[in-house]
Amino acid sequence: MQKLLFPILFVLPLFAEVEYKGNLGFEADYFEHDLYDKRDNAFALRGEFEAKKTAGDGEFKLKFKGVWDKDDQERRYVDFSEFYYKYNFEDSELLLGRNTLFWGALEVYNLVDVFNTKDALDDPFDYDKKLGVWNISWTRFFDNSEFSILLRLKEEDQKFQESASVFNFLPLPYNSDLMLQYDNRPSLFVRYSGSGEEIQIDYAFMYEAGYDNQRYFGYEYESSKLRQYAYWVNKLMAYTTLILEDTIYKAEGAYAISDDVQVSDYLHVGLGLEHTLYGILEKKDLGLLVEYYGYYQFNDTKFSARELGVLFQNDLYFGGRFSFNDTAGSEILAGVDFDLDNHEKIYFLKYDTRVLDKFKTEFQYQHLSPDANSLFHELDHIKLAVSYYF
Repeated sequence: MQKLLFPILFVLPLFAEVEYKGNLGFEADYFEHDLYDKRDNAFALRGEFEAKKTAGDGEFKLKFKGVWDKDDQERRYVDFSEFYYKYNFEDSELLLGRNTLFWGALEVYNLVDVFNTKDALDDPFDYDKKLGVWNISWTRFFDNSEFSILLRLKEEDQKFQESASVFNFLPLPYNSDLMLQYDNRPSLFVRYSGSGEEIQIDYAFMYEAGYDNQRYFGYEYESSKLRQYAYWVNKLMAYTTLILEDTIYKAEGAYAISDDVQVSDYLHVGLGLEHTLYGILEKKDLGLLVEYYGYYQFNDTKFSARELGVLFQNDLYFGGRFSFNDTAGSEILAGVDFDLDNHEKIYFLKYDTRVLDKFKTEFQYQHLSPDANSLFHELDHIKLAVSYYF
């Protein structure tokens, strides 16, 4: 923790007059399972802080989160998700530092959201939990579109919760030092995105020459531990949303050419729609969601989707979003994901609301019903999180 304080103390003088916000809170979890060596509860304190200072045409930004788990020592950490300087030109911007990006259109899983590594120490079922990455990016703005070139400078190690956590699914001890196919070669991304003028459509096209967001595990004989291995790909990606009356149509796709002898070239697609029924039960709205995900590899002699840890390889999702449209921003999201190959199912329900404007409360329930040969086990999970926002 002391090592992490030094960059904070170094940066704080830059933020003498700043815009800032953050939150502090706790999360409590209960797990129902039949695993003798796993904990059945968890409790953690967590907080986020964000500060931004404008200096002429430039901008400094600092954002970090901290988690302190009462039992799991791996979940006592701080991550700087954003720590950068951005300079704004007349019609472009240049960013240097560490930040987090969100790409995609679908609700359950964004298969084109590949720029950042997932934060597996946090909730492994929340795909928005990501680690910041060091990068240089330049963006050129046009009337209804933008063009970006991004250079990811370093691949992030991915740590997991302790073996006593039900969210650690690994069968063997784990070494978090990442192995790379070409050492620390930077990853290049090119992105073009825009929106329509006559119709309500948003779209983006991306190309990556770099390390894939998918990784696989190898066995290290010297230490008798598992290690992650990152391999190089050339990857074309795209996503779009189209709004026609009360329905949103969504699509994402990625085609990757792999440099690795263990990994096949593959195609990953996702299709979805969300139809909203407005004004039901007085002024409330109900959104009906359906999504499908398919993963296709072009060489069956190489690692399968399961061996690569691809969770959405032939999945069908049904769900609903109930918006109360009140001042507290209350919302219920519920659904079920069916794995059509392995007959696994994940049921979930999530309720969010604000209390007294400054407190956000979140309740979650998940039920995992896995296949008999899966690394996962049957699990019921209840979570309550309360945070104070300032």
